[in-house]
Amino acid sequence: MSDEEKNPIIATRRASAALAADSLRTAERELAAFYTAVVQRYSLEEARRAAYDWIKQIETMSWSSDGAVPNWRNVSIAAANCLSSRVIASSQNS
Repeated sequence: MSDEEKNPIIATRRASAALAADSLRTAERELAAFYTAVVQRYSLEEARRAAYDWIKQIETMSWSSDGAVPNWRNVSIAAANCLSSRVIASSQNS
């Protein structure tokens, strides 16, 4: 084992990078599932708006400093709330 592999700082950085990559993959899957559901239920255009809402929700999240993985389902729920408000408002204006 090299000195680099024994270094706890390097090991911690690698673990953090792996956790971040895993979290990003999970976020991508959650967004894809949300987008697909909106396309199937509403339309492609509404799905684009909903995906934008989903991404905006990430920007407003408070990120844990302890390295905990974010709960992406909460992001989807918040974006679905935006979607439902938009759909309801649209139906009332029609």
